[in-house]
Amino acid sequence: MKKIYLLSAIVFLAINSFAQIEGTWRLAPAAGSLAVGPAQGDYSWWSNSTGDVSLRACLFDDSLTFGPNGELTHYMDGSTWVEGWQGSPDACNTPVAPHDGTTNAPFTYTYNSTSGELTVNGIGAHMGLAKVINGGELTSPANAASSITYNTTFSNNNNTLTLEISIGSGWWKFVYQRTATVTMPDPNVTFRVNMSNYTGTIANGVFVNGSFNGWCGSCNPMTDMGNGMWQVTLPIPTSNIEYKFTVDGWTDQENFTANDACIDPNMGDPYYNRYLQISGDVVLPAVCFSSCDPCPSNATQLIGTWKLKPNAGSLAVGPSLGDGSWWSNGAADVTTRACLFDDSIKFEANGTMTHYMDGNTWLEAWQGAAPDGCGTPVAPHTGGAFSYTYSGGELTINGLGGHIGLAKVYNGGELTNPANAPASITYQITFANNDNTMIADINFGPGWWRFIYEKTQQVVVADPNITFKVDMSDYTGTIATGVFLNGSFNNWCGNCTPMTNTSGSIWEVTVPLTAGPIQYKFTIDGWNDQEFFVGGESCVDTIADGFFNRYYVVAADATLPAVCFGSCDVCPSIGIVENAIELDVFPNPANDKLTVSSTEKINTIEIISMNGLVVLQKSINQSSAILNVENLKSGTYFVKVITDDNYLFERIIIE
Repeated sequence: MKKIYLLSAIVFLAINSFAQIEGTWRLAPAAGSLAVGPAQGDYSWWSNSTGDVSLRACLFDDSLTFGPNGELTHYMDGSTWVEGWQGSPDACNTPVAPHDGTTNAPFTYTYNSTSGELTVNGIGAHMGLAKVINGGELTSPANAASSITYNTTFSNNNNTLTLEISIGSGWWKFVYQRTATVTMPDPNVTFRVNMSNYTGTIANGVFVNGSFNGWCGSCNPMTDMGNGMWQVTLPIPTSNIEYKFTVDGWTDQENFTANDACIDPNMGDPYYNRYLQISGDVVLPAVCFSSCDPCPSNATQLIGTWKLKPNAGSLAVGPSLGDGSWWSNGAADVTTRACLFDDSIKFEANGTMTHYMDGNTWLEAWQGAAPDGCGTPVAPHTGGAFSYTYSGGELTINGLGGHIGLAKVYNGGELTNPANAPASITYQITFANNDNTMIADINFGPGWWRFIYEKTQQVVVADPNITFKVDMSDYTGTIATGVFLNGSFNNWCGNCTPMTNTSGSIWEVTVPLTAGPIQYKFTIDGWNDQEFFVGGESCVDTIADGFFNRYYVVAADATLPAVCFGSCDVCPSIGIVENAIELDVFPNPANDKLTVSSTEKINTIEIISMNGLVVLQKSINQSSAILNVENLKSGTYFVKVITDDNYLFERIIIE
């Protein structure tokens, strides 16, 4: 039977997870934004008309702002819709307490994205019509409820909010829209392939090619995660795609037949490629090259005894795989939580895992600890013998209480009660440091936890080498003695880690660093000048220490992108030399095809987004080429043309 991977973003957020509802909302200025009927979904008794939007303009211009910390503001600008039960004829009039947005303010709210329930708190707090409460309709302002709970549904990329509430005899519906619409990013798709069984030569890397990138060859390189595993995360619009993994661009590729389980034979072409339906963020299973299934297990990497690595960053959590920016343990925690760091986990070849806690481990409030601290293990997380399976980079521990890392973390959530412990937990495993370091990642819904272990008997190897790069092309100051790298790893020493000007405006340095999270920034002439961030930038730490620095979690050798000084992004104007040689790019604007020609032989053409991402790359070795750009989003791009002696850019618009 054919396997169709229909994968959606499943986000489990606890109560008081506000991100989806944050912002300012008003009633949608359309017929049906206010409606009532006998049952949920049936609003046949009454609904507002288009004319009511003008008649009740004082209600439709009221706004509600949901803040990031549970605060709610209801702004009525001195006029709202008042009804007979409030002592006034139905009409626009001065708001009547307590439904005036100010009496009993400030209001608060809670939002549970799992159940979809929104509760507004405070006497007079409400949405839609003031009279509507859970189980009835008010007949006097004096009977206002202290809280009201609505069922919510989001649509239109989370820019439309529909509220439903039962009044006992029927249901009301209120439809709101954001005052400033939000453009939702494309889903992030993580591709993973295991090259352990590949017998060819990999010279320049493994790549993912597909209908989403025009089968471009080498434009989407994957990262070598070690031990045969390659991985890349790409933003791809919601769609159905074909794809495959290739070696060294198109030097070698996967080969399938029509009978393979992961192939869709109904794409209307004679090619047999992997198939995926994208509807949200997803991490795909690690499959074997040219196979629909994982590679046979190599459990020998796992066999042995492991303990949490006694370093900062061995426990870390963040919004995405490998991002520990929400929290990570510090060096002092290795001592504070010594009862956890000395726990050992032994994997045996017969499929047995033994978790040894020596009668003392780390306990948290959900286990009855007050405060969090070392104590006697709480059932079922008391250790002992469990079974495990390991295949394709996925480790599954079977048995109530079986876990690695923190006991509360499981697939899709965090425990709030020991009685709810799952029967099994699956982790994504990668190895480093000659298989002496084990990195376990697990998605718990709103983000990812990472646990870093080391073998108790291991071969000593060097720390990972991290290459830092910064582009100074937009820096307007004076550089006298050079550019320097400063961070938590060198005690912000000033000039002890100088960088080298390797080419043009690019400065770089390679530093061996211990695995774990670091903070850092680039500086000029020691500390004569430095980068400044305000907080909230994508590359900046979220630690509330009053400082805003770049953040990175060291796990293996890596070369970081050349970012612009003082920015999380590449410099948009890197190396732009327009019309250095005769270049013709047309049509501009373009829709589906783009012709690029030059008076010199062109080696490579790249199309680069405004944030510096190479979205299409083609090697041609001739003076002209026609590119397929129909899959690119509308917007402004740069066409980069590389010849033997020059490279130049042309700005284009894709419609």
